Amino acid sequence: MVCQICGKKSGYYPLCAEHFRMRDDGLVIKCKECGKWHLKAEGCSGCKHEERDSSEIMFERGLLEQWGKSLFRIFKLGEKHGAKVYDLDRYEGVLRISGELRELWKDLDNKVVYIPQEQLEDWSVELDAIAQDGLHYSDDSYDIERYSDILGIAEEIHEQVQSYSMDLDEIPEPESALSDVTFVKDREILPKLLSMIDRAEKTILIASPWIWGIKELEDILTKVKESRNVSIRILTRRADDDVHHEETIRGFHKRRFNIETSDYLHAKLVIVDDKDLYIGSANLVEPSMNRNLEAGICTNDQRTVSQALAYFDNAFSEAFNRRFVK
Repeated sequence: MVCQICGKKSGYYPLCAEHFRMRDDGLVIKCKECGKWHLKAEGCSGCKHEERDSSEIMFERGLLEQWGKSLFRIFKLGEKHGAKVYDLDRYEGVLRISGELRELWKDLDNKVVYIPQEQLEDWSVELDAIAQDGLHYSDDSYDIERYSDILGIAEEIHEQVQSYSMDLDEIPEPESALSDVTFVKDREILPKLLSMIDRAEKTILIASPWIWGIKELEDILTKVKESRNVSIRILTRRADDDVHHEETIRGFHKRRFNIETSDYLHAKLVIVDDKDLYIGSANLVEPSMNRNLEAGICTNDQRTVSQALAYFDNAFSEAFNRRFVK
């Protein structure tokens, strides 16, 4: 989810941490007319600009620039190294959407851009179709990675639309609520994680430096992806010389999981449906689950889950962006 005031990723709530603190101080309030959050001193932008189409969604120019430049770089790499003619045709669609985004962010004087929701949904659907088609038919490792990148942008656009269009009354307020915190250790960890994942209805986020050797995990992730169309994002390390890890990640790419890598990743966490969190010491590898001494906690505490979501989103985005830096 994103903050309705500044557009930054905000975890479980429609306000980022900074604007939640301002909310606690009475500086951020919810509009009684349209239900949107806004700065009290500035008034509700949605109600102040009634001439604006209510279906338009506000975006920071920088986010549109990030999407547009990333798609353009994906196109250039695909144009140069694409394995087959069909791949080149798909990359042409990516170039066109990149150009449409550029028309929106090229004006540096505009810090905020309003885009019709229908346009955003069209981009998301088309990019998703390109990625899904490419992942299904391509056997080239580099093309598979590029299609995974396209899929990631498609899902991020979709999440942004969902964040602005969802019914705010369904989002709990940030005040303390009864929550469950469970300590898990050693051989208890894998069954707990499998149970969490098996209940997933919308999203699964995984951060683990290494992932290999746990067939039950791969099977259940594949099941929920195929049977419920659950969105799966995984942050891990590059394979380097680890053949087992490399094979697992390649398989995840082919299953249309959205993968990013960071050489600095040391965190291990799993978040399901933005409400259940596991965080602990164990890598998602066979020795950690069946031999090592490991410990962690599982919780549904809203504030804690929201902070973990924001952490994951930022780390995942930074890993993605780092690959496109000149």
